[in-house]
Amino acid sequence: MLKTLQKSTALFACIFGFVLAEPAWAADDLSPQQLLNAMTQAERQLNYQLIFVQNDNGNNHALQYRYSFKDNKKYAQMTTMDGVKRDIIQRDDMVSYFNPHIAPFTLKSQYIVDNLPPLLQADFDKLAKYYDFTALGRNRIADRMVQMVRIKPKDNFRYHYVVFIDEETHLLLRSDLLDQDGVLLDQFRVIQFATSETPLPFVESVEQLPFPPLISDKRKAGKTSNWKLSWLPQGFRQMNKTLTTDEEGNRIESRFYSDGLFTFEIFVSDGQQNEAQNGSLRHGATTIYSETMNNKEITLIGQLPIGTAKRIVQDLKF
Repeated sequence: MLKTLQKSTALFACIFGFVLAEPAWAADDLSPQQLLNAMTQAERQLNYQLIFVQNDNGNNHALQYRYSFKDNKKYAQMTTMDGVKRDIIQRDDMVSYFNPHIAPFTLKSQYIVDNLPPLLQADFDKLAKYYDFTALGRNRIADRMVQMVRIKPKDNFRYHYVVFIDEETHLLLRSDLLDQDGVLLDQFRVIQFATSETPLPFVESVEQLPFPPLISDKRKAGKTSNWKLSWLPQGFRQMNKTLTTDEEGNRIESRFYSDGLFTFEIFVSDGQQNEAQNGSLRHGATTIYSETMNNKEITLIGQLPIGTAKRIVQDLKF
């Protein structure tokens, strides 16, 4: 009996030991923060293609993403793998959308944001003031050895990530977005990828593709009402503000905030909403919280816990 138990224990250690082992960095012995910086650098500088699955609120989407550099210009393509084919194509600072149900269009942007974790564009040296980066050891994703790092806020007002970074290329192979209770809100998981020393073949066809019409944001910066947010989690700051009107002629003011990892937008509308509609809704990582005050409709939409969204809105002052 004792020998059988010893064999079972040894087998368990062989199977799970690499996950539970003490953090063991790759040959370059990077710290968690250095590894995160290497990840963002790899995403911008390597030529690579990958197939990944995104789990958003229980819905799985399979996509292909290709990224390449040529003549100091960035090229990328995001393509759906199931159902109706949809393409998003980046040519340097222009991102074009091709959907069979609507006319193609182009937006100015430095990168494709759809379906990719925002942490790929983060500045972790700046985020270190508000987040802790902790090594969690090694694991295996897409038949590759990876290093696991937890990105956790120093407060309890936002979500946190666990990321899985390829030891050899430093590309992100998986990210789990979790709430304060550890519930999975969104997952990015690579199932197949490859890198190349030269620009990928798709670049040539993308260069020859005509640009769809450039669409400008119809919202404009304007003089907003005298209101302000009395409280924000540390690190969040206003990025821009816009002013527009709805179909009924009501003014809608919006202000966009970010801490460099998570974002949210506040909308203040002259149209008073029915108080029975006040409240909150969470869809995956996205929270929608609304209240009526001072005869105005206040709505927050962003990647924040409901409790944080509620406090921000309720502390808004006119």
